[in-house]
Amino acid sequence: MKAALLYGPGDLRIEEVPRPEPGPGEVLVQVELALTDATDLKTFRRGHPLLALELPARFGHELCGIVDGRRVVAANSAPCGACAGCERREQCLELVFLAGAYADWIVVPERIAAVNLHEVPAGVAPEVAALVEPLACCLRGVERAGVEPGQTVAILGAGPIGLMLAACVGDAGGWPVVVGGREERQALVEAFGAETGDGRGADVVIEAAGTEQAWIDAERLARPGGTVVVFGGLPRDARPPLDAYRLHYEELTIRGSFHHTPATVRAALGFLASGAYPWERLVSHRVLLADLPALFADPPRDVLKAAVIP
Repeated sequence: MKAALLYGPGDLRIEEVPRPEPGPGEVLVQVELALTDATDLKTFRRGHPLLALELPARFGHELCGIVDGRRVVAANSAPCGACAGCERREQCLELVFLAGAYADWIVVPERIAAVNLHEVPAGVAPEVAALVEPLACCLRGVERAGVEPGQTVAILGAGPIGLMLAACVGDAGGWPVVVGGREERQALVEAFGAETGDGRGADVVIEAAGTEQAWIDAERLARPGGTVVVFGGLPRDARPPLDAYRLHYEELTIRGSFHHTPATVRAALGFLASGAYPWERLVSHRVLLADLPALFADPPRDVLKAAVIP
């Protein structure tokens, strides 16, 4: 079978590899399509501390596939249920990850298959179903933010994550305001239940751009006593300067949000199946697996997500 292998930053190759064989409790999935995302692009450009530990590495983690004639989706991790994080009902400290969706076939590990492998509801297109993992992360981000009905929530970033966060904020009863973004992306804001604005004085600010400047801007926008959720990951050595005066004297709350849970994965699949928002508009391009290296090397300016077809 064919698979994408990352040999180092910027060095992605499509090669023939043996088809994986599932072990006890594992599930072999024929990939129908996989979606690109910002995490994969960052992995291509600089590697990743969790998803590309050993090189060459298979990567890609947003997928829809086929098992025994049934369309399925799998999240890219599962918790252990036994560590200190799980006992506190926080993020698992021993997550098992799934990577390698840019391929013809992928094996879903036993732990993920047990709790985060789901049949796709009838009528949901594969490119929409494959959004389940990032949408589940967005739902958890809004949970971490503690959004309450009527609150104004500023979202920094108008990419697919920012737009999905806007939908999740609206679902929680908040009023989402998307800050920044290219003109072609701002055109989608209204369709996802939000408005554009500067976000100043928001009750909650969610950083979804993944840059040091966005982290700094998020703190500046929150009202006194407000909450800031840093959603976009930075490199391990990043040290963005934060405003100590505001943190202390204005009693800001800053929280990180990383990843999803089995509960938010299930909720995300139902949210996608509801058709409440035009989820399909987040997938702007379709490419063959053979063309993936060129797409990552020089992404089109108007790309949101691309569906990668084996």
